[in-house]
Amino acid sequence: MLSRKPACAALATVLLTGLLACGTGDESPVASDPPVDLTTLDVGSYPTQPREVGAVAGMDQARFIEAERLGDHVPTPADIDPRFIHTNPTIASVFIDPEAALGKIMAVDRFAEIAPDFIGGFVSSAQTAPDNRGIDMVNAVLIFPDAQQASAAATALERLDFGYAPNNQPIEIPGYPAAKAHWQPDQQSIGSWFATGHLVIYTWFYDYLKIWLGKVDKQALLDLTRKSLDTIVPSVANFTPTADLLTLQRDREGMLGRTAPRPREDSWLNPPGVYAGRTARHFTSDPVSMTAMIADQGIDLYASDGAEVYRARDIAGAQAARDELGGLTRKFTATDPPKNLPSAKCKEYIGRNQRFAIRFYCAISYDRYAAYVWSNQLLDVQQRAAAQYALLVNAS
Repeated sequence: MLSRKPACAALATVLLTGLLACGTGDESPVASDPPVDLTTLDVGSYPTQPREVGAVAGMDQARFIEAERLGDHVPTPADIDPRFIHTNPTIASVFIDPEAALGKIMAVDRFAEIAPDFIGGFVSSAQTAPDNRGIDMVNAVLIFPDAQQASAAATALERLDFGYAPNNQPIEIPGYPAAKAHWQPDQQSIGSWFATGHLVIYTWFYDYLKIWLGKVDKQALLDLTRKSLDTIVPSVANFTPTADLLTLQRDREGMLGRTAPRPREDSWLNPPGVYAGRTARHFTSDPVSMTAMIADQGIDLYASDGAEVYRARDIAGAQAARDELGGLTRKFTATDPPKNLPSAKCKEYIGRNQRFAIRFYCAISYDRYAAYVWSNQLLDVQQRAAAQYALLVNAS
C-alpha cells in the first residue's frame, strides 16, 4: 500500500447534501401547500418540463450505470461500524477511471494492464473523527466480467500495491484466507483485496491518531478489516451483474426525468444517477441526519443531477424532507424564497468553510417529491428552485 494519506478534493459540492438541520420531530405538515401559479414563477432559462431518459448511449455510460446499480448494495462505513460518521462526500463516487477514484491510496499505474476488462466501481469512505484525527476507512467495490477475472485482478492489484512500500508485509485476514492483504508493521495501516463472484472488494484502514502517536495495534486492524468484509460481502452478493450493459436504462421510475439537468458551468464529481433512497447516505457529509430523514420520511428513491430529488412515502413526508433539507443551523441563515413560491426553504451559508462551500441553497417539495438546489448567487438559486418546482408539477 502507498505510505501516504488520501487527499480530499476541494470541490464546492462538499457541503451539498450534508447541511441538514435537526428537526424536533414534533412538526405536523399540512396535507398540501397552497397552489402555485407556475406562470408567475421566475425560472430564468432553466427547463421546467420533464425529460425522457432512455437507454445508455455508449459503453462508458453503461459502465457508470452499472456502477450506480452496485452502489445500492454497498454498505456505508457507519453500517460497518457506527463510529465512522465523519464523511467527505467528494470521496464517495461511482467510477470507471481508477486513477481518479483510487490513485491517492493505492498503486494504479498499471491497473489497466493487470486488471483488464474492469467495468466500474463504487467507493465509500468515512472517518471516526473529523480532519484526519481518527481512523480512515475506504471501501471500493470493483466489477469484472466474471469470477475468474475478479480473482486474478485481486491477486495482481495487491501484488502491485504491495511493492510500493519496502516495509509492507503480507497478512492474513481472519475468516477470509483467500483475501490478499498487507500492512506496515511500523504504521497503523492495512490494505486488503478480496474477490467474491464478479466483484473485488478493496478495504483500506489508516489510523491517523495511532500513527501520530507512534503506536501499532495489529489486532485492531485485523478486527476492523474482518468486520468490514463481514458486512460488505453478504450485502454485495445481492447485486446481479447485467448481461448486456448496452441494454441498461439510465432512469428509474422517472426520477431522473423529473430532476433538473446540470448546468454546464457547474462542477461535478459523479455522473447523473438514480439510487435507492438509502444510498444517498454515501453522498452526504452528515450521514446521521440523512439516515434519520430517509427512515422517518420513507425515502425510497434518490436522484442526483442538477438538483437532488428524494421520493418520500407521501406528501407529508416530502414536506418534512424539504423542511429538513432547507432547515437552519448555526452555519446558515434564512434567505428569501423564490417570488410566488413561499413554501420553498432557502438559506445562506455563513460558516467558516466559505472558500469551498456554495453560498445559497433552496429546498422545495411537490406531491411525494422533495428537491434541493444550490448556487453561489441568490437570484440563480431562486430560479433553479422555481424551475425544479415547476418540473415536479409538470411531471405529475
